[in-house]
Amino acid sequence: MRTSRHPLTLVATASLGVTALVGSPAQAIDQTCDVADQRPTVRFLDFDSGVDNRMAGGGCSINDLVDDESAWDSHGGFVRHVTEVAGSLRSDGVISSTEQSALVSTAGRSDVGRSAPYQPLFDGTAASFADWAYAGDGGFDLQPDGTIRSRVGATGGFGTLWYTPEQFGDFSMRLQFRDDAPGDGRANSGVQVRFPPMFGPVEGCPTTFNGNETNNLSWIAVNCGHEVQVNDSPEAPGNDPRKTGSIYGFADLNLEQARATDKGVWNDLEVRVVGQHYTVIRNGVVINEFENVPGLPFPGRPNDPDSSSRGLVGHVGLQAHGSAPDVVSYRNVRVRDLSEKDCP
Repeated sequence: MRTSRHPLTLVATASLGVTALVGSPAQAIDQTCDVADQRPTVRFLDFDSGVDNRMAGGGCSINDLVDDESAWDSHGGFVRHVTEVAGSLRSDGVISSTEQSALVSTAGRSDVGRSAPYQPLFDGTAASFADWAYAGDGGFDLQPDGTIRSRVGATGGFGTLWYTPEQFGDFSMRLQFRDDAPGDGRANSGVQVRFPPMFGPVEGCPTTFNGNETNNLSWIAVNCGHEVQVNDSPEAPGNDPRKTGSIYGFADLNLEQARATDKGVWNDLEVRVVGQHYTVIRNGVVINEFENVPGLPFPGRPNDPDSSSRGLVGHVGLQAHGSAPDVVSYRNVRVRDLSEKDCP
């Protein structure tokens, strides 16, 4: 089991976009957030309190303050932290006494401090960015604000930025994305999961697009993994009909199902994979579910492998699509291992 900070200490972490004071319980909620957790209700990993996740000052929501994703020394320490935070929120009039009780009760029922926490894969630092490699054309650039942004134009092209140190089986991957397409365009990108390493050719994984584009290693992720689409473009001729949250080609969503947002808006995206069941959660709402049963063909692309060779244990990555409007920024990429047994 990983250990962490004192239960009442909220240390600044790039992965959460949080700057906080440390010390007394009163200081435990005196923090600021660059990007708030905007899920509709307050959650404790897989446990939902039912309490509205309203803003609580400093650009933070209640979900940011309870900090359920980190590695806590013990379950009891986490519950004490939530008790202090809920009491302060009640004193400040942010929540009611009934909501205060619900937060403390749900924290007690949760498995925070007893199960695997989230592991930051990219936390905005150059050191974490160095754990990623790029396959294909184009790339991603680390920005001064701790985001990474896909390239377009003369230096752009289709490719995948992938996390190299570890492969994942059952997991929850959370991140934030933002459509930064210039002008009137909308960007196309994707989150790619469970694909083999892309340091070189992989037997059974073509490096081609439908038999045409050749020798681009990033097609290994496309052909032997699954892509969760990021694309809120209008439903119009010439635009990819598969919208955000689609399991690309196998369980596609339209724009209404994708719950599209405007450009320039940070979105929270969770991709949860357990066994062969995929769940996509956008801004706290389940928008897609898919069972990767063997033998499903890729519609319209007969040269692509079917579902039998996809969705096994593998790496995770972010796609650069490479066309002129396809500028997408990502931040706060983290993964929680759902196959680990509870900590004692």
